Amino acid sequence: MSEEYYAARIPADIDRPDAVVARLTFRQVAIIAGTGAACWLIFTAVHRAAPHLPLAILLAPLVLALTVAAGIALGSRDGISADRFLLAAARHARRPRLMVHAPEGIPPMPSILPKAWRRAAGPRPAPLVLPAAGVDGAGVLDVREHGYAQIAACSTVNFALRTSGEQNALVTGFGRFLNSLSGPTQILVRTRRMDLTGLVADLEEAAGALPHPRLEDACRDHAAFLAHLSAHQQLLGRQVLLVAREPQAAAATDAGLRLSRRHAESGAVLAGAEVSVVPFTPAGAYGLLADAIANENPGGFQ
Repeated sequence: MSEEYYAARIPADIDRPDAVVARLTFRQVAIIAGTGAACWLIFTAVHRAAPHLPLAILLAPLVLALTVAAGIALGSRDGISADRFLLAAARHARRPRLMVHAPEGIPPMPSILPKAWRRAAGPRPAPLVLPAAGVDGAGVLDVREHGYAQIAACSTVNFALRTSGEQNALVTGFGRFLNSLSGPTQILVRTRRMDLTGLVADLEEAAGALPHPRLEDACRDHAAFLAHLSAHQQLLGRQVLLVAREPQAAAATDAGLRLSRRHAESGAVLAGAEVSVVPFTPAGAYGLLADAIANENPGGFQ
């Protein structure tokens, strides 16, 4: 019996907003039309106030402004429209450059210091407010006003080497998981740099205990190869995380029970797609957060 493979065509721009006029979205039309209307009003007012002003001098800055507006409306960077990119850049420019962990607040400079010293100190740092307020004994994260969340690690499946029937079974199993979701859930594929220092040290330590000199030489050669690879290449590793969240939980205990039950249900359903789901322990969740913020001493989590 021949295997059947079911496929569905999904457009690549599924997240693109709907076009309203000439393949332009409402946001693009609003930017271009609004700028055009403003330029027309400015042209009319200036032309009536100074009718003898040459049109070239009057139209040049207005055409430039309209061109810039069209570039902002039609341009994009990294999948983000140019207007949103510029707004994000403006918000980033207004944010403080130096933030420190200060839950009690940052005290002002002592007034007894000379004004020249206080000016030389530069702008005051701002308090750093991390998204997560803490991790409890069940590995549940307190994400402040957003409720509670729990993170689980997921194994991966080699999809390309499967037959069409096996691929269809894996897709069906993953579809059951999506249909079984009962709360906010995020699938996060995290890429981070890999450090082989610990592995190289373990190989060097274990080489002397091998029963044959050739095995010892092979182990040390492999350790040297990994050390050379880590020193001259940028090694990246991927980690698949499943984050379940309870946005309106009454208490952390109730949220932890519901999140644990949801992860257990997800693991049972994803087992049909050959994916294992293992929730993080409190120490594992703490280490994951500390690694995510790239801080050697993450004092913000208790």
